[in-house]
Amino acid sequence: MQFTLDGESFELTPTLVRGRLAGHVPEEIREYWVEVDGVRWPVKQVISLATGAKRSRFQSHDSRRWLQNLGFLMGAGSSATESGSVPRLTGASRRGSFDESQLKELEALDVRVAFSWLSAGPITLDEAGLPRFPGLPRVPGLYRYDFGVDDDGIRVLYIGESAELARRASNYRNAKTDRPRQRTSRRIHKEIVGHLETGGSIEFAIATSVRWGDDVELDLRLKSARRLAENAAVLLAQSQSGIRVLNIDAELGEDSE
Repeated sequence: MQFTLDGESFELTPTLVRGRLAGHVPEEIREYWVEVDGVRWPVKQVISLATGAKRSRFQSHDSRRWLQNLGFLMGAGSSATESGSVPRLTGASRRGSFDESQLKELEALDVRVAFSWLSAGPITLDEAGLPRFPGLPRVPGLYRYDFGVDDDGIRVLYIGESAELARRASNYRNAKTDRPRQRTSRRIHKEIVGHLETGGSIEFAIATSVRWGDDVELDLRLKSARRLAENAAVLLAQSQSGIRVLNIDAELGEDSE
C-alpha cells in the first residue's frame, strides 16, 4: 500500500509494519487501537514507527484508514472490527426508524462457485533478479501465489484474476515503477523478489475453468465472472485459520488487466 504525506511517498506492507514494531512496546491506548500479532497498539504510534514520520504530520483517522487497508484487526475501546474502522450508524439507524423485517422480499439469491487450483510450477529469480514464471496459457483465469509457511507457522497466499494469465505474469515481472496503475503489481513484485532473495519458494497455481450454480460453466472472458471467483477464493482463504492473504480488499480486481 502506497500513500503520500506532505509530498513524501511511503509504502507499507504488513511485514514491514511488523518489522518496524520489533523492539518497541505499546503506549497507552486512549481511543483507537490496531492489533498486530495479538498485541494492541495505538494507531498513531504504529504509523509513526512504521514510517518514521512525526505524529503531528498525520491524523488518527488517516492512521486507521492506512492500517485498515493493510488488513489489520482494529477497534476502539473494547470493540473491534476485522475491516478496520469502528462501524458508524446512519442517522436512520440511530433513531431506530428503520426496520428491515418490514421489507417485502422480492427474490432470494444462492450463489455457489467451484473450481480447482492447478499447479503451474515454481517461480524463481533470473540472472537479473526478476521473477521468472512457469509457462502459462494466454487465456483468462485465476492465479495464486503460495509463499509457503512463514516463521510464525502461517501460510501466506496472494490470489488474483486476469483476462490473460501469461500477460499478467509479465506485468508482475516488469512492475518497476510505483505509478497508480501498477500499484498492486509493484507491491506483489516486491513481495515475490524479497521472499525469493531470502531463500523462500513460491508455487504458482492457476484455474481456467470455474463452475457455478447448477454446474454451469462461467465465461471467464467476463470480468464480472472472474471477480466473482476471485472474491470467493480470497474470502475462503481469509476465513481459514493459519492462512494470511496478501490481498487488500480495496484492490480486488483493480489491476487485473
